[in-house]
Amino acid sequence: MNLNYQKFEKIIKKMNLFLYLSLIFLVLTISLLILGIKHANQKLPQALNMNNLITSKELKINEYAYVDINTTPYLFASYTTGLKEERNKFYFVMDQNDFLYILYMSDKKYQSLSSQNITEKTFRVFGITKEIKNDIKKLAINSYNSLMQNEYLTEDNFQDYVGLVYLDLETNYYNSSFYYLGSFVFFIIFLVLLINYLINKKALQQVIKKYSKIELDKIFYEMEEVKNNPYTKMKLYLTKNYVVDLANKLVIFKYEDIIWVYPYEYRYNGLLVNRNLKVVTKDKKIYDICYTKYFNKDKNRILEEVIQILKKKNNKILIGFNKENQDMIKTKEKLKNN
Repeated sequence: MNLNYQKFEKIIKKMNLFLYLSLIFLVLTISLLILGIKHANQKLPQALNMNNLITSKELKINEYAYVDINTTPYLFASYTTGLKEERNKFYFVMDQNDFLYILYMSDKKYQSLSSQNITEKTFRVFGITKEIKNDIKKLAINSYNSLMQNEYLTEDNFQDYVGLVYLDLETNYYNSSFYYLGSFVFFIIFLVLLINYLINKKALQQVIKKYSKIELDKIFYEMEEVKNNPYTKMKLYLTKNYVVDLANKLVIFKYEDIIWVYPYEYRYNGLLVNRNLKVVTKDKKIYDICYTKYFNKDKNRILEEVIQILKKKNNKILIGFNKENQDMIKTKEKLKNN
């Protein structure tokens, strides 16, 4: 039977909406990724001499600058998060004129610099200027004085010798993190929408494959008869012979095929998100129907009413999730999710 069978028009529209939205978010994902790459690969401005920035006595942050170092970096500060030491650390370096600088870099960058013959020739490093915070300033003063075994650095002369900024070798001048983060978020949304589309499409195909055109006409006729039923607001149709749920995906089964029904709660981080009914049928499939939101004060009453309607239609149904019902079900074929 053709998937575009007219009786499924509303269902197909909803299903296609997931597809169209997923394509939109895919385009947004690719667009942000391209923008991020272009932004990161822009031509860098001319690097400024770090010493000139320091001697200007002005706080000049986020400037692209360089230092011609002539000493092996000396570690003086690192931070720990829990038991794990952070990857990036603060180091002292000097240039050929014995001017003191503070660099912020990773272990990998440090290993790279240490492998250079820095003490015999200068080595230029590039980075972004950042403000020296008070905690780093205090650590720098104590560490330098301890290293030199004399009180060379003080709060009063720190700006004259070290300046107001350090050089961050890890941060890119053109930071594309915003673009990459946005691209990642849009990609996740794309996947969620695409998965929803595929789930709905598969469910629709299974229903069309399972039921003949005559049966489908009968199902939709019965749905029209109960369209004013209060449960239809939750997209649940309890017809004369069938249960039809359109809330999540297309679900159709006969009352006579039900063997077990029990309430189910979905919680996230301990908080109740929704409650619904799990329905197990003779073919060992599990269906979710009758979704109620956590803020619906009548959710317990609604679920109980639906359970009683199902029980009235088929008095052989097992009700409730308990050991007795579990044992009875376990004697049959192992359940599988639909």
